[in-house]
Amino acid sequence: MGEENLKEYIKATIHTTTQGAEALAAVLPALGITGYSAEDPADLDFILASKDALAWDYVDARSFSGDGEALVTLWLEKEDEGKLQELRTALLKLKGDEQYGLYGDDADFGRLWLDTEVCFDDWKYKYKEGFRAFSPCEGIVVVPPWEDTSDTDGAVKIVIDPGMAFGTGSHETTSMCLSKLRELLKPGDSVLDAGTGSGILAIAAVHLGAKAVTAVEIDPDAAASAAGNIEKNGLSENISLKIGDITKEGTIPTEADFDIITANLSILILERLIHVLKGVLRREGAMILSGLLDTQEERMLEVIENAGLKAVDIVKNGEWSMFEVRR
Repeated sequence: MGEENLKEYIKATIHTTTQGAEALAAVLPALGITGYSAEDPADLDFILASKDALAWDYVDARSFSGDGEALVTLWLEKEDEGKLQELRTALLKLKGDEQYGLYGDDADFGRLWLDTEVCFDDWKYKYKEGFRAFSPCEGIVVVPPWEDTSDTDGAVKIVIDPGMAFGTGSHETTSMCLSKLRELLKPGDSVLDAGTGSGILAIAAVHLGAKAVTAVEIDPDAAASAAGNIEKNGLSENISLKIGDITKEGTIPTEADFDIITANLSILILERLIHVLKGVLRREGAMILSGLLDTQEERMLEVIENAGLKAVDIVKNGEWSMFEVRR
């Protein structure tokens, strides 16, 4: 098939670090860019170091950068070429914020270098080439819809098409949340997943026995990805998906209360949400909070304490931390 029959895209690749990729996860949606993927060598190191615990049989290492950098790749249609200048401006600002210490003294976002190329292909779906079935934690297996994995040895099977939404389970923060959810959730519990992304935590909650699950996502594209994954798992009747800002009236009922609240988000968002989440947490309930670098632990502990809550457990995986929080 000739190029004249293929759609033209601009493929833009940002060379950064693990920390930089996390910061970009907040910056890109603000620019209206929701279609992106991240390749992080730290993820490969985690997978290789966790073979026994995660019980993987195969991983395609070719999908990871070979120079130690994390790569954030996004695709723009030709008519959206003007967004590249907005992106360059945003990268300059992000680098300045890093150098001025706005993300902490130890923040390192790397080069934040932007490469672009014109592609005549359906690049939006190249992520499928590197996504295989795997176990993010004991007792749970994540399976892409295009892979036949009928035998999961009794583990909970979650079907996830990551699309452009964050949350396949391969990232340390998601795997820690899944493990803690499996530990804490009791049959019949009610669960709120704030910032559901791909919907993986909400889906896992139902499979683990939750009676009622509410998933909230502010980004319409991510919500569409979550809706698709919820449907693929046959759970459209079990999960109430809300699109909107959880801090705004009407997104979730004011009288709602939940046994477990999960929020795998950046510290900036958690700071904004903590009082809202506390307001819908049952007296004996628990929050599972992640998306946090270990260098942000003290800051997060202060946020938790100021909200009248306490961290009863802190789990670490690599440079990432997860908090179990209670009243």
